[in-house]
Amino acid sequence: MDTLMMILNYMREHPTAVLILTTVLILAAIAVLAAFIHDSKKVDAVSAKPLSFTAEQARQVTMQRRSNPTRFVFIIPAKLVKDDSINEWANVIAPRLGTGFQVCEVTIIPQKMWFPARYKVTFAKLEALR
Repeated sequence: MDTLMMILNYMREHPTAVLILTTVLILAAIAVLAAFIHDSKKVDAVSAKPLSFTAEQARQVTMQRRSNPTRFVFIIPAKLVKDDSINEWANVIAPRLGTGFQVCEVTIIPQKMWFPARYKVTFAKLEALR
């Protein structure tokens, strides 16, 4: 009971510290929520029907985006997909990313010394292409 009274007393004596702590906690919760949404959107996209990746395969895929995305860039290892299936997946998944997204380009990043070959699939909003 003494601990609770000490905390309440501290909150009355130092309201700015409580405000700063509350602000930090809220910002941390927003950052965690944004990371969760980012990961869920990536997993949702790569588990769509033409690719149907498992959770382990989805971890190998990277997705680049910004806070107000006009582009989504997926980098997918080439050993997981074939050329036809990546193009079919790109056409199917574009509407699921949001309103106005379409496939901008699908390129192959060639294999380098320690890096395997990858596909780079870019989706962009129609306004960003103009």
